[in-house]
Amino acid sequence: MKNKAFGFYTAALTLILTVATLVAVLIYGSKGGVVNSLVPIALGAAAVCEVSLLFGEKVWTDFTGIIAAALLAYAMMAVLSDGIWNIAEAFNGIKMVGMPELSGMNITMAVLNLVAIVTAIITNFAQKSK
Repeated sequence: MKNKAFGFYTAALTLILTVATLVAVLIYGSKGGVVNSLVPIALGAAAVCEVSLLFGEKVWTDFTGIIAAALLAYAMMAVLSDGIWNIAEAFNGIKMVGMPELSGMNITMAVLNLVAIVTAIITNFAQKSK
């Protein structure tokens, strides 16, 4: 652990946040929320990309970091677009087409995913080993 730099720790944090987002998406889907089938796949692939970053700086890890950030951005877009009705109805106090009781899960998933995207971007610019 002595030869690990800032980028290693941000990659580990991104991995933890990605797995937390994946768990939240699966829980959300089990409660009846709309989940695009590609979202868990994208989050799982992003987690695999982040794991590869933990093995040190290789030629291919530059690409896996970029791919992870792109997959997280896709998941963020899908989570927000699928859950916008839940959030809007919760804020307006109405019930039409969404499930306002799941708006808290939508916001949690969006925040976890947003922080994961930011840490993934920081990881791409940081050194992984000293």
